[in-house]
Amino acid sequence: MNVSDQNTLGLISYSLGETSKRVIICQQNDLFIAQESLFQNTTPTRFYHHQADTFVFIIKGDIYLQQSTQQNAHLTEKETVLKTHQGIWLAAHTINNITLLTPAVELCLIRLSSTRHVEENDVFQKISSGTVELIPGRNHIKTWPLWQGASGSITLELYPAHFKETLYYQKNATQYLLPLNGVAFISNGKKAPESCPTLGKVITKQERRAVLNPSKDSITLLSVMTAQQSKGRILVLTKPN
Repeated sequence: MNVSDQNTLGLISYSLGETSKRVIICQQNDLFIAQESLFQNTTPTRFYHHQADTFVFIIKGDIYLQQSTQQNAHLTEKETVLKTHQGIWLAAHTINNITLLTPAVELCLIRLSSTRHVEENDVFQKISSGTVELIPGRNHIKTWPLWQGASGSITLELYPAHFKETLYYQKNATQYLLPLNGVAFISNGKKAPESCPTLGKVITKQERRAVLNPSKDSITLLSVMTAQQSKGRILVLTKPN
């Protein structure tokens, strides 16, 4: 198996300060993924004002989040604290300020199809594996559905030790996988499995994939999937050796 730190091919990176940076990983009509690495000494605060509903997921560190919403000359303010592996939906056009509570913070910004809006009761609700029900997944994978809607899904997936997934592809959906701990390997059934980059991997529709965890410890991945039709997951039949 080949281990690599990260695959920067096709990524767009720019500075947010001396050491802080933003990397755009995927930018298409039904999926936007960006990661920000922020440092308290150079970027103690950040301001967000998105034109579409945006899910913020904390990869590492803690932040204090303040949100302001202007409606009919009435200003509404909300606040919360987000910790590692917690996420929250920020509604379109809201004004959001974050303050770093730890020396370093890594976060992921996710937008699904802009034509499908998040339900009002999902907005500004802190979400984590502790707030949603665990669902036993395929082949002993444990899944926590952080959010699921018409435009796609955002989940946490725990893969057990010494795990090897059956090769498959998604008929219509694009998937983004981000390792949150340990090293996940991805195989396409043709080449030697390669480690999932630290910035995550975008897997396009009909692209063969299988997640492998050869280590003795379980690993957790963040999975983002665009909208898929029923029976979108197709197993790949392989010839026996």
